[in-house]
Order: sequence, then C-alpha cells, then structure tokens
Amino acid sequence: MSNDFSGTGDSGSTVCTPMVFQVRTAAIAGVIPTLRTLLADLAMRQDFDLDSVEDLRMAIDEACGLLIPFSSDGQLDCVVTASSAEMIVTVSVLSPNPVLLDADGLGWQLLTALVTAVRQSTIELTEKDHKQGHKLSIEITRHSGVAPR
Repeated sequence: MSNDFSGTGDSGSTVCTPMVFQVRTAAIAGVIPTLRTLLADLAMRQDFDLDSVEDLRMAIDEACGLLIPFSSDGQLDCVVTASSAEMIVTVSVLSPNPVLLDADGLGWQLLTALVTAVRQSTIELTEKDHKQGHKLSIEITRHSGVAPR
C-alpha cells in the first residue's frame, strides 16, 4: 500500500509527491510515545519493512530525548516528510543558547546506527522571526528497506 500522491510531470512521467506532516506539542517526555506511534504508522503506510519501522521508532525517541532538555518555550516541533522511498523527520526546539550535541555521546551514536543519515543544526533567530534564541534541530533520514549505515 502506498499513500504517495501521484501526478504526471511535464515529460509525461509519473511524479510522486511526498506527504508532509507537522506536529507541535509540549516538550515533555510523555508525548514521545505518541510521536513514535505516529511515525511508525506513517512508515507502515509507506510500505517500510518492519525493521525500518522499528528503527524509526527508536530514532524519534532518541532525537526527542536529546532536544527536550534544551526547550525554552516548552514546545517541540516535528516535521515528517514521507514517501515510499524515504522518510525525513526533523525535530526542533527553541533554546536561549546555541547548542552543539556531542557527536561522541551514546545518544548520537545510537541515532547514527538507526538511520541512513542524521544531522543537527542550530539557527539563530532574529527579530523578523518574532522569536529570540536559537532553533535547535535534528534531522533524520531513513530510506525504505535499506540497512542503516
């Protein structure tokens, strides 16, 4: 079963547009099981194999666990881009200070073992963003049916 939205491109070939979901929730550990379940459901709907689904469940758990302690406004944002080929999940919080997560830490090492690619970013927000501080993000990518690196 695939839930990609399909259309025809200019050249007549079929184009699959990924589904994008955004969730804003409280930055507390109690919401992580809900995000895990949401992500697993999306992955199953995109025909990811069971190992990939479980890897994504553990990865979102770890990404949220790494960022929640830094949330200054008590909110956690999660954006999921899902297609039959891959899922890209970006988890973000607002922090008063820039943070660089320890790439040698256990949590980061677990993330890199579970997904195809992982990266972190810190963006300083300006007055035009109507917020002050830094947006801390972890982006994880998991390709369908491909063993993590």
